[in-house]
Amino acid sequence: MQQRGDIAVDRVQLRVTNTSAASTTITAASFSSPVLDGSADWDAGRPTTLAPGRTVDLPVFLPAIRCTDAPEAPEATLTADGARTTVPLSDDLDVLQRASATACDRAELASVVQVTAAEAVAAPDRSITLRLAVEPARNGEGTADLVALRGTVLLRFAAGSEAPLDVRVAAGDAPSVVEVAVVPQRCDAHAIAEDKVGTLFDLVARVDGREVVVPLERSKDVADALLVLTAQVCGLTPAG
Repeated sequence: MQQRGDIAVDRVQLRVTNTSAASTTITAASFSSPVLDGSADWDAGRPTTLAPGRTVDLPVFLPAIRCTDAPEAPEATLTADGARTTVPLSDDLDVLQRASATACDRAELASVVQVTAAEAVAAPDRSITLRLAVEPARNGEGTADLVALRGTVLLRFAAGSEAPLDVRVAAGDAPSVVEVAVVPQRCDAHAIAEDKVGTLFDLVARVDGREVVVPLERSKDVADALLVLTAQVCGLTPAG
């Protein structure tokens, strides 16, 4: 499964339930899948003991995700009480399948253009200007239409829940910058302070006629700047 705080850091939770009648101590855990470029391993800081009937979520950072149509057959391997066991892994929420689909969309868009959130700065009208760096591929013949950005639980746009971009890009074009006016969706202090996904915008694009939706890439510095500026626009902190 994947919690809200896991999304931005490419992490999932490996949920383990002790269905036996005795306590068991887990010292290692990992899982594998055709969509993963390698094993996903639990970074065990210390062993975890589970009483009968108890459940634990083990945080696991994902390796690179593959774009593949291979049928999913994920397996989990646990070392508990000194014994190593491999069992089928259920993914009822399709976390891995969705991750692979996103990897396919990212690769398709990247074959034409790379779009990143390059900078967030205060605007005179008390909005936030989000600058997008548009870097077309140097080689190739593809085209892409940058359609819109989608808002989050924390941030929307001066234009509404989506910001239309209406930018057509072809491989070999010169780099450019697109500016989008961002405004807070909510101003309660705890929502800003405890934010997990409020700065993760989705980018909607069409690549050679096919729509793709990918997370807009942004650095931690840009994410932090968006949160600081949101607090300022909301009047929770003094403007810099």
